[in-house]
Amino acid sequence: MDRNRLALAVTFVITVLAVFVGLINLLSSISPSKLSRIEGSSGFGTERIGAALIKIEGEIHSGQSGYDSAGAQTILEQLRSVENDPNIVGILLEVNSPGGSVGASQEIYRELMYLRKEKNKKIVVSMKDIAASGGYYIAAAADKIFALGGTLTGSIGVIAVAPNIKGLLDRYGVKVKTYKEGKYKDSLSLFRDSTAEEDAIIQKMLADTYEEFIEDVSKGRNQTVKFVSSLAEGRVYSGQDAFRNKLVDDIGGRREALSELSKLCNYDGTLPLYEEEPNPWDRFFHLLQAKAGVFSGEKILLQELKRSPVLVLYPQAMAW
Repeated sequence: MDRNRLALAVTFVITVLAVFVGLINLLSSISPSKLSRIEGSSGFGTERIGAALIKIEGEIHSGQSGYDSAGAQTILEQLRSVENDPNIVGILLEVNSPGGSVGASQEIYRELMYLRKEKNKKIVVSMKDIAASGGYYIAAAADKIFALGGTLTGSIGVIAVAPNIKGLLDRYGVKVKTYKEGKYKDSLSLFRDSTAEEDAIIQKMLADTYEEFIEDVSKGRNQTVKFVSSLAEGRVYSGQDAFRNKLVDDIGGRREALSELSKLCNYDGTLPLYEEEPNPWDRFFHLLQAKAGVFSGEKILLQELKRSPVLVLYPQAMAW
C-alpha cells in the first residue's frame, strides 16, 4: 500500500514538473525578447528615431549571458538586431565589467567597430563601477567614452593562470598518468611542472594577444600604439586619472553619455532610449541560478579569477 502511495506521489510530482516546463517553453516561444522604450518619446517600431541601450555587466565570456555575466553571443545578437534598423541611429553602451576571456571581448569589439565604421551607428560608452581590461577593450570601440570619477578602468594586459598541484599529490603519494598524442597536448597540466619550452610558447601567445589588444585600443581611440603602450602593462586607473590620460573622453554617467550621443546623431533634444526586454522566464532561471547555484558547473578558482580586472587566456587545463 505504501509503495502504491509513493509511486502515485512520484508520478504526480513528475506530471506537475512536466506541465510547468511545458508552460515555460510555450510562453518563451510566444513572448520573445523585444526592444522597449525606457527613456524619451514612445513609439519604437514606427518612424521614431532612437538609440539602443546595451549593457555589458559582469565577467565577459563566450555563449549566452548569465544572471551576472555578459555572454558574447547574447551581446552580438543584440547588436545585430539593430544593425539594419534605420530608426536606431546610435548605441549607448553601459559597461560594468572587470574583463573576461580574450575571444569574447574581441568579438564584441569587432562588432562595435563594424557598426561604427560600416553602418555609421554612433556609439557612446558609459562606464559604471568598473570597466577594466576586457571591459575597456570593448569600450575602446566607441566614438566617445564617459567614466565616473570613481570608475576603475584601464588594466590593458593579458594573463594566463594554470594551477599546479603536483607537490600536493607527491606529498600524499598520488600518481596521475597522462596519455597523449602530441608533445604539447598537456601543456599547463595541473599534474606536472611545465618545461622551459612550454613556458616560452605560452609567453609568446600572451605577447601576441597583448600586442593585438594595444593595437585595437589604438584604432578605436584614434591614438598611436606608442601612446597606448605607455598607459598599458596592466595598470588600473580611476575615472579621473583615465580622463587625464585620455583613456576616456569625459566624466559623467548615463545622462551625460546620452546627451553626447544625441549630439553625435544630430538629434534635436535627447534621443529616446530603447532596451531589449528580457524574457521573464530567462530572468527567473537566472535568479534561480544566482540564488541556488544550480545549472552552474564553473570551478571556484575560475569564478575568482574572472572577478579580477584582467583579460584572461583560458588554457585547456582550466577549460569548463
